[in-house]
Amino acid sequence: MKTLRIAVQMDPIDTMVVQRDTSLALMLEAQARGHEVWWFAPDDVFFDIGVVKARARRVTVWLNDEKHYETEEERVRALDDFDVILIRQDPPFDMGYVSNTYLLELTKALVLNPALGVRNISEKMSIMRFPELTPKTWVGRDLDALEDFASRFEQVVLKVLYLMGGDGVIKLRGDSDDFRARAAKFMAAAGREPILAQEFLPAVSGGDKRVFVLDGEAFGAVRRVPQGGDFRANLHAGGVAQPAELDTDDRRIVAAVAPLLKREGILFAGIDVIAGKLIEVNVTSPTLVQELKRFSGLDLPKAFWDRVEAMRA
Repeated sequence: MKTLRIAVQMDPIDTMVVQRDTSLALMLEAQARGHEVWWFAPDDVFFDIGVVKARARRVTVWLNDEKHYETEEERVRALDDFDVILIRQDPPFDMGYVSNTYLLELTKALVLNPALGVRNISEKMSIMRFPELTPKTWVGRDLDALEDFASRFEQVVLKVLYLMGGDGVIKLRGDSDDFRARAAKFMAAAGREPILAQEFLPAVSGGDKRVFVLDGEAFGAVRRVPQGGDFRANLHAGGVAQPAELDTDDRRIVAAVAPLLKREGILFAGIDVIAGKLIEVNVTSPTLVQELKRFSGLDLPKAFWDRVEAMRA
């Protein structure tokens, strides 16, 4: 296999949580295979008279809390100089994120996940394609309609659509006297976008499951368990990762979602499941592969680069 020049578009490298960062794990595996590893942030990308370029840094990386990277060189490069570009920056999925995908579409490099696919699969709204797999769900901005939906359930969860890590997520009683006032405040804070509401699944107290999907196939799973009375299981919100096994429901959900992922060219996705119900389809920067390897020995970065190298052969 020839040496590949690989760039990771991501949040600043010095902000990595070393023992948990999936981008770092992908970079380490690429480096171990002898490939060049570069990184740049979305703000480093620009269009200059017909050429998309980025201010990029070539790095050496380590899984070491004291020092996890060293910059070998920094220079402006055309994105066409890279063989592979990974989209790995975290949401919010705002117009800055969207505008960056338009720039990435202009490069001849192999972009993973593809910019168009990342745009087309809204991580929270894409589940509306699969109503038979999801909790009862509502999306919109009509407060009367939201109040009517919530009245059918003991508790509902409200979510801002384009954040991550459990941010912008609250739980309300559907019959509470202050539901309308609190929902209106939540909707106003969300800006112009719709909000999502779902029936609350009490089973989340036992955790949700991140199911890893690689090239349309279920690869493994990690459970995230909420802590301290919080109903949110995201590690960013204080949840704790635990081992998990793929079950029949997980495989059924992956089989249903896989045609969408394949159609959009999504190589690596993370599907979130609670009690056999599809909650979210993560395609921007799925995480938890370091935890997956520690718990199960399953090496997703290795399998990922095996497939990428075959695509670039």
